[in-house]
Amino acid sequence: MKSFFSIIIILFVTHFSFAQSPPDGPYKNYYNSGELKVEGQFKNGKPDGNWKNYHENGQVSTLYSYEKGKRNMVFRSFYEDGTLQSKTEEINGEYLGSGFYKNGNLKYERQLKGGYFKTYLENGSLEIEANYEGNELSGEWKRYYENETLEWLVEYKNGSKDGIYKHFYENGELKLEGELKNDKKEGQEKRYLPNNILEWKGDYNKDRLHNTWIKFDANGKKVEKIKYYYGSATKPNKTTNLESTKVPDGILERVAIYPGCESHKSNNALKKCTNQKVNKIILENFDTSLGNNIGLTGKQRIFIKFEVDIYGYVSIVSIKAPHHALRIETERVMGKLPRFKPAMQFGKVVKMPFSIPIVFVVN
Repeated sequence: MKSFFSIIIILFVTHFSFAQSPPDGPYKNYYNSGELKVEGQFKNGKPDGNWKNYHENGQVSTLYSYEKGKRNMVFRSFYEDGTLQSKTEEINGEYLGSGFYKNGNLKYERQLKGGYFKTYLENGSLEIEANYEGNELSGEWKRYYENETLEWLVEYKNGSKDGIYKHFYENGELKLEGELKNDKKEGQEKRYLPNNILEWKGDYNKDRLHNTWIKFDANGKKVEKIKYYYGSATKPNKTTNLESTKVPDGILERVAIYPGCESHKSNNALKKCTNQKVNKIILENFDTSLGNNIGLTGKQRIFIKFEVDIYGYVSIVSIKAPHHALRIETERVMGKLPRFKPAMQFGKVVKMPFSIPIVFVVN
């Protein structure tokens, strides 16, 4: 059996899977309690038309639809009391997503295929505003105090912190400023006391305090110097302990991270790294000699759905293969995947689904 494998990883896709393909027509699924959980319909073996999910208390949880088996982006979700939780709408050819607090106030709004992103506190005040190009942060990321004065400004490029960063006091005065390159602080940083009085000035090298840091008094006179060498003070000062500035991470969604991919910061780079790692696992471990015994020829496909849970463990959702032996072998190989770093959304760990089609040729 000569074979090649073409691996595609699709990230942040919500899958609706069934143990087996139901017959065409109406479909219903129930909780163990007997309450209706899902209702919709199938056409040509695929979900089609309008679908509803329910909370166990009977309230609608999600309204969505399919077209020829593909889920449409437009949807609405609801809290258990029936109030609107989130929605995606198509307006003038653009998909706009919004989320809401239980009190009805806007929680976030965004353009789903690139563009603006804003979050709000429960009292309605602006919390964060940013811009995306595709799935990556780009340009200025801003976070605000509750009174809506600017707290942080951080520049991003291709999903990584790259450019200037500034931190402000609540009255709008500058508290500190510096520069970033590839998610690390580089070059000079200045720190200020209220009334724009320079207090400290020094350098970073790859996120570490480096070279001479100088402290000034209110009149601009140098009053103290500390020498650093790649993060360590050459002559530690018992009275002064400078801390490296912690620049906030503006990433709102981070894909699950395969071990060894941690150095990649953008979601696109993480996806590419994961693709390569999973590809390698399959190519090195799949028993291609099975083709000699199962009678298959030509191009064949195995479809795998699995998820990484909130603890980083991998679990298989479904495997569709043209032969039982290939399904068993796929399950064995997928069992070799390591524990991931869990995915993040809005600062919380979340489960993340994956789809992998394995394409191979039997000659």
